[in-house]
Parts: sequence; C-alpha cells; structure tokens
Amino acid sequence: MSARNGPALCAPRAPRALVAIAAAGLGGWLTAGTAAAQAQPRDAQAEAVLSEAMGTDYLETRFDQAERKLRAAIDACGASGCSPAVKARLYVALGTVLAQGKKELGDARDAFADALRVDPAAKLDPGLATPEVSFAFEQARAATGVGAPPGAAGASGASGARLRLDPPPEQRVRTPVPLYVEVPDDLLPSVKQVTVWYQPPGEDEVRPLIMKKLRGSGFGINVPCAAVAREGTLRYHAAAVDEDGAILASAGARDAPLTTQIRARIASAPPRWPGHAPPATCAAPEEERPRQCLDDRQCSRGHACVGGACVARPAPDAARDAGGAPDVRRNWVALTFSPDVALLSGRDVCSVASQASDNYVCLRGDGTRYDGTPTPGVANDVNLGFALATWRVALAYDRLVLDNLTVGGRVGFAAGGTTGGGASFLPLHLEARAQYFLAARPFAQLGARPFVLAAAGVAQVDAEVDVHVLEDADACGASPEIASPCTRPGRSGRVEPRQQTLAATRQAGQGFASVGVGVAYAPIEAVSLNLALRAGLTFPAVTAVLSPEVGFSLGF
Repeated sequence: MSARNGPALCAPRAPRALVAIAAAGLGGWLTAGTAAAQAQPRDAQAEAVLSEAMGTDYLETRFDQAERKLRAAIDACGASGCSPAVKARLYVALGTVLAQGKKELGDARDAFADALRVDPAAKLDPGLATPEVSFAFEQARAATGVGAPPGAAGASGASGARLRLDPPPEQRVRTPVPLYVEVPDDLLPSVKQVTVWYQPPGEDEVRPLIMKKLRGSGFGINVPCAAVAREGTLRYHAAAVDEDGAILASAGARDAPLTTQIRARIASAPPRWPGHAPPATCAAPEEERPRQCLDDRQCSRGHACVGGACVARPAPDAARDAGGAPDVRRNWVALTFSPDVALLSGRDVCSVASQASDNYVCLRGDGTRYDGTPTPGVANDVNLGFALATWRVALAYDRLVLDNLTVGGRVGFAAGGTTGGGASFLPLHLEARAQYFLAARPFAQLGARPFVLAAAGVAQVDAEVDVHVLEDADACGASPEIASPCTRPGRSGRVEPRQQTLAATRQAGQGFASVGVGVAYAPIEAVSLNLALRAGLTFPAVTAVLSPEVGFSLGF
C-alpha cells in the first residue's frame, strides 16, 4: 500500500450514516456488474468479492476487511483475468473504502488513478460520491489526465468554469466565517452539491463542508467557531460537482487556496452573506473567559468591568466589533392605513330614548335628525353583525428597546364619521403601542418578523347601517292600517312618512384598548412592510371592533 499523502478530512462517520450511504450506492455496483461486456474468466469471482466487500463489510464498517478482500480480488484478476470494466470497479470500490471509510485520501487517489488507467470510462457511483470520495477522484483525474471532463486543467481537476467566491479579507477570532459562492447560471442545473474544503489556522488537517443552497444561484456555509479559535490564516477552496462526482467549477485549489485572516480585532465591517446579518461571536472557552469583578478597580489597566467580568476597553468607534453582535436599526417610522369593522346589534335603535342612551344617530334621507315615534317592537332593529365603519391614516414611531420588543405611538386622523343632525365626530387618532416579536433578534435578519401587539388610545368609531321604521299610528294621527298616512306633526313640527328608511349610526368610543397579531416583512435592512389585525373594545360607549392594518416602515 502506498504511503499516505493526503490528510484526513474529519472523524469517521457514525455506522448509521455509512449504512445509508452504502445502501444507496450498492445497487449501482451490482447493476453495473451485470452489464459488463466481454466477461473474462475471473469476472464472476471478482463480482462476488465486490458484492461481499461493499454489501457486507462496508455496510458494517469493517473497512480493513473490505480493503483486504478488494486488494486480493484485484491481485487475482492479474493482467488479463478480469475485464477492464470489472477490474476498474474493484479499484473504484477500493478508493471509496479508503476515502470514505478510512479517510486515507492519498491512497484513495492512487486507487482511483489505477481505475482510470484500466478503464478511462470508470466513474463513481452517485450514491457514494461523498465530498471525500469526490475530492480524491478528481485528484486522480487531474494526476492521470484520464477520464477528465472536457477542458479540465490544473491541479484541482476542475473545468475552466469558475465559481464566484469573494473571500472575506478578515474575521474576528471565535466568529464563524461566512462563505458565499455563486454558481454560473449555465452550470446550475447540473450541480448536485457545492463543497468547500478548509484548513484552520495552524493546522494541517483539511476538512470539508457541504454548502447550503440559498436564493438563486447562491450557496453558503459558515466555517465554524472551533476552526477559527486562534489568530492566523484560514485557507480554503470550493468546488461544484455533478451527479457523477465530476467537478464542474471551482474557486481556489488545494495548492492555491483562498485565504481569510483571523484576528483578535478587525478594522473592516464584519463579513456576511448577501442580505443576511453578520454571524455573532461564539462564547469563549471556560479557561479563556475573563475573571469576575464588581467594578473597574478590580480589573487590570485597559480593562473595564462589564456584566461582572473584566474585558478590554473597546475603542469608541469599534463597539460594533468588540460586542460581536451586529448593529440593528432601533428607530422605525411608518405610515399606516386601517379600516374599522364594528360588531353591532340593537333594538328600537331610532327611538328618541335609544338615540339618547345608546349612542345612535338616526338621520332621514335629507340628512336631518329623526325625532319621530317608531312603533314599538316593529322593525327599528339592528341584527347582530359586522358593519364597515370609519377608516384612519396614522404616522407611527416605534423604538426597539429589547432585541424583540418595540414601544411607540401613532398619531393620525380618522374619516367616515357622522356629523349630520347635530352629531359630533372626533377625527383624531392617538395610540400607544407595544409589539413583541416572536423570533430571537428579529431585527438582525431579513425576512418575516411575526409579532403580537397591545395598544390603547383615543379614537372614535362610527358604523352606519340602514334601519326601517313604522311610525306609531296614535302618535302621528294615522289609522291602524299601515297604508294610512300620518297627519299630526312630531316634536320638530314635521309630519313623518308612515314608513321610511333611516341611516342609523352607532357612535362608539372615544377611548379604546386592543390586542392583535401581525407580521413585518423586511426585504432589505431599512425597509419593512407590515400587516396586522387588531381586535379591541371602545369605551365608554362599548363596541367590539376589528381593525386590519397595513403599513410601510423605514428604520434608522
């Protein structure tokens, strides 16, 4: 066996993970075996060993036994005992065991190179093409120049296509390094996964990370805190592979990596993915945490007592870096629009007594106040139901006082109230509001920010419905027949029609209290689109009111 010349990528996977990987790929090995053309005398024996090594030993993580069986089968094939396709599959299986099972990438590369020399059409089984296996296979392609995709060149074995990866110039110690890659649009449909290999400062080990698919053609991943726990140079390169494990495009290479400097303090803005907040600094290990204190006198020179611990005093303009948390916009102004929908009911609402005690205003068709005498128990009712009421426009201000709590107020005007017939309407809207957002640190990220709210203030809600009345015969001088007209003037000296339809308005308020739910959607940092639904009660004239609300906010 050749000497190991590739560093291990990571600790061995758990047996359950290997079972899933091997089970997915085993069918590919067996299916390929049945299709071998021009079978040689030892092909059947080699296929049996391949099935046992990958279907039993590899599944049960007996990697040493799988390796021995595959090497023995390769030796038994000799120069001509097996067909090239079968012998190449033995080499590919051996390389898979070495790369994925034993993490011996140098030996895996040599096995894959032997496979390509025997059969230039040899390729990985897609079910077993893990980052380690794909990496070693592409190294073999680059080393041999056999089986490489058209246009392949360079040590990385990648094609001429390039991934767009702008390396962050620097990052703070113990802070994840956000890496963002864009795949060329013409390659995106063929990309199975994008992998980044990174080498922590001061270490020889190279470790893989599978990047997450983001919006459009973007992929992203954070190099974890543990990998940048010391100052130095973080080295990395990335590659996009297809279903067969072939590298389609790359950024950097193992012998020419991209770099990011890891420092205790940084002068530039913290790196981040496009449209996302910078990652926060991780907690220091217990042995590195500052000692406890009660005040600054217990700390060394240049340090201050903050939160019960001695920490280095930050520069006045470096608080953002020293705190490790991203700045957020804490002041928000908004313009909102909200219609009111009132829940109404009532009996004999247009009688003089009801208008006086139940805050109803009943107007005739000419806009004058009705003061007649309706027939008791006949019509003149408002059945329980919702009615569209006033609407209001307000200017809002909210202040972020905690990570997910805002308090503020709204001032505006209301319209749609009733002023005819001597009625009055308060067009002013004054409101105090608190909003609690359900996500942790919602203003540090873009997207949806759901919240609940509580509000109270000053507002009047007027809701109008049509009410039919039948004038009382005795009061208006009519005979009992409904068709008989009134002949006697009413209180205002006016003879009322025997039947008429009035516009009955319930005037509620002028105080209110409400609760609600909503969501704010932030497409960019300083802009938010808001939707909410409030349910409340007015007082002292009590009416239940639903108020949908839409708004546009700007943060600073």
